[in-house]
Amino acid sequence: MAANWQRGVLKAMGVKNHSARVIDVTDLTPWYRRIRLSAPGFLDEIALHPTIWLRLWVPSLTSDKVVQRGYTILEPDVAAGEFSLDFVLHEPTGPAAAWAKSAVVGTTAEVAHTPQRLTIDPQTRLLVLAGDTTALPAINTMLQHAPEDAVKHVVVQDDHDDHEALPLAADARTTVSWAAPDATGASVVAGLQASLPHEVPDAVYLWAAGERKLVKAVREYARGTLGLDRHRHHAQNYWIQGYNAG
Repeated sequence: MAANWQRGVLKAMGVKNHSARVIDVTDLTPWYRRIRLSAPGFLDEIALHPTIWLRLWVPSLTSDKVVQRGYTILEPDVAAGEFSLDFVLHEPTGPAAAWAKSAVVGTTAEVAHTPQRLTIDPQTRLLVLAGDTTALPAINTMLQHAPEDAVKHVVVQDDHDDHEALPLAADARTTVSWAAPDATGASVVAGLQASLPHEVPDAVYLWAAGERKLVKAVREYARGTLGLDRHRHHAQNYWIQGYNAG
């Protein structure tokens, strides 16, 4: 399979690719799959933190090259050299979802580190998390790393009948609500408005990810209505509706 120019750039930057082998495949719902991988030595070189992600190299659907997609690292076992990745098996199918759909024990791919690092201020008392189901893995890592006495509000955009079966690391201090999909992200913002207290404390942190327009709506809400400065919120585009790069 032909090389991707991005691989050359990353190699020049010192980013090393590691071989990973599928050791387990679990369908949490018919459209949401968890894949367990073994990549000896891969986790030894990184510091684990909330929302930590990797580059997964998979075959392109439109050429003989490989393309990269970002996925949150879940359930890392450094000693065993194992971790999990969650995939939304959406339609139309992109290259990563196509790889995940066909993956069986023994299937291989390459993964690479990313330099991004996120921390949660231990003084955070209100943690607000929003996104679509592609953001669910990262939301789970945020919940797992949240300060013990923080109150958490989670709004996820999804209308599947079985979304209650999705993995969500919620505890007694976590409020979870589901928003119907829409083209602008307005339903997620409405969900946040409905679930958050009228007086938002200073020790608040908001994190959001998912489709670009959803993220834009939440970012504007964070900056405008909530008045959060850049140190108290982070919003990241994961994908763009109607755009398929490979």
